[in-house]
Amino acid sequence: MASTYSLSELTLVKATPEQAIITNKNSFGEWGTHLSLEQYLSRETSLASLPFTSENFTVWVLVPRSTPETTTNILSACETFLRPALIISSSLQKQNCYSIASVFTPQEHRKNGYASYMMELLGKKLKENFQEVGFSFLYSDVGPVFYSRHGWKVFEHKEIQFNIENENFDSITSEAINVTQLSYSDIEEITKYDCSLIEKEIDFNSTKYKVVSLPTFECFEWTFARSEFYAKVKGFKEPNIWGAKVTNKEDKVIGFVLWTYNFSDNTLQILRIRSPDTNTTKLLIRQAKLYASYYNFKKITVWNPDLKLFTETVFIEGGELIERTKSLPSLAWYNNKSSSSSKDDVEWILNEMYAWC
Repeated sequence: MASTYSLSELTLVKATPEQAIITNKNSFGEWGTHLSLEQYLSRETSLASLPFTSENFTVWVLVPRSTPETTTNILSACETFLRPALIISSSLQKQNCYSIASVFTPQEHRKNGYASYMMELLGKKLKENFQEVGFSFLYSDVGPVFYSRHGWKVFEHKEIQFNIENENFDSITSEAINVTQLSYSDIEEITKYDCSLIEKEIDFNSTKYKVVSLPTFECFEWTFARSEFYAKVKGFKEPNIWGAKVTNKEDKVIGFVLWTYNFSDNTLQILRIRSPDTNTTKLLIRQAKLYASYYNFKKITVWNPDLKLFTETVFIEGGELIERTKSLPSLAWYNNKSSSSSKDDVEWILNEMYAWC
């Protein structure tokens, strides 16, 4: 039977390498779907070596104060990723933010308040750096209440799902004269272009702070690596197309879409989409459908799209707008002028799937 500790006996620390391995072993039973333990640990090691994680990734563990390096009494754990961000009020500030992932309490330690206490301590640690880190966010799979109690307020969580069964793809390539597919080598350039435009397009006429976690190449690289890992494990041909762009007659990019392949759910997930109009949106979605069909995927998902650009596309392309019940985007705002974290103070720009981790 597992020992029970009072919360006053506990502390939150950065995990040792040995503790980090134990946290992955602990979570395998719940998150290691379709993988063996060896494969699961290999995936985590591989992802941790990428630029997105190698210097900006921390595993946190809730442990007894008396044995902070314990590998047998890790009561709860989570991960944080430090990422570049923008905060906009009357001016633009380049800061960082944290994304939080893999919040997990082993079965034998549940019902003791450990996860709640861990999030309370984590929130305090992250907020201490408010001058460099403006906010943190996570994606809740346990509904809107738990994390909200600790400062992470739920934001918009709409999703468009496109069902692509019985789709005719013959017309896609013929109509998409100005569409070019994006291979891995194209992604860094397109993400730099995107980030530069985000800064130029900022609207300062708002009573709210605006925040955005920037869609950098490194976060896409990390997500693509997950897809490639599952492709190998499940015996699929590794993907080599990760999106598409639409250009004008002068070969200037006017819109693009970046996606990833979820081989566990047989879904093509759109990570980021930039489009100036409904026609461009339709072209990009049809390209996504084409590449989903190569793996016999039946569904495409888009998180929190600009509905002005999708209304016609949804109707024509057979999409459905729903509210997600999982992966609810939740954000804590670290405004040093306020003693509380208020959702009403903040507008979350580009609340799209590229930010998930």
